[in-house]
Amino acid sequence: MTEEQPRTEASTRRVKNVPERRCLVTGEVHPRDVLMRFVIGPDDLVVPDLDNRLPGRGLWLLGRRDIVAQACAKRAFARGARRAVTPMTGPEGESLEAFVEVELFRRAVNALTMARKAGDYVTGFEKVRGALAGLAGLDRSKAGPRSVEPAALLCACDAGADGRQKVAQLAAHVNEVERIDIFDAATLGQVSGRERSVHGLVLPGGAARQVCDAANRLMMYRGDCAPADDVVTDEDLME
Repeated sequence: MTEEQPRTEASTRRVKNVPERRCLVTGEVHPRDVLMRFVIGPDDLVVPDLDNRLPGRGLWLLGRRDIVAQACAKRAFARGARRAVTPMTGPEGESLEAFVEVELFRRAVNALTMARKAGDYVTGFEKVRGALAGLAGLDRSKAGPRSVEPAALLCACDAGADGRQKVAQLAAHVNEVERIDIFDAATLGQVSGRERSVHGLVLPGGAARQVCDAANRLMMYRGDCAPADDVVTDEDLME
């Protein structure tokens, strides 16, 4: 038996132990953590269960907006529930797929806000640069459990390409940094109590992990997370 074989077999066993569900639209089986759960609520309304906690039989979809839209248009929820059901609409009359996106965005912003309240969020180019320099010089393998967690580097999606590149170059010298470019300058400013903000960093730890998880879920749902270029310059945003 080669050295690689035991690792391969162990890996296969771990994958088999991961809970899986079938997507109602694609018919594909995936681990639950890449799927989105829906349940039938009062009045036979289909509602999202983003925390996987609501009672009732789960109806599972790939966590993408286009898949949710297809499920609504092709009556996939009715087939899965085996009865007539109606996708819910949001408080502003928005469709189910639009409501889910709004909720995922709200959760991502809330995770960032909680990081700031916990004192784990720094903003402004100079502060972010200093924090990244500190992480670059830290031997994280000897600095305790918190240090092995990823940091979350944020740059406004409507910031200029030059500003994003400068921070990305600094982050290249730090291990375990996830970059998040899905928030605009106004949203980052709202989190930090300013009119606008371009650069932010969530320090390594549980808060950064929560921000990354929420942001990644939103990006997967949207299916398009490419930042815009040359809309707002760093000079326009006083940090």
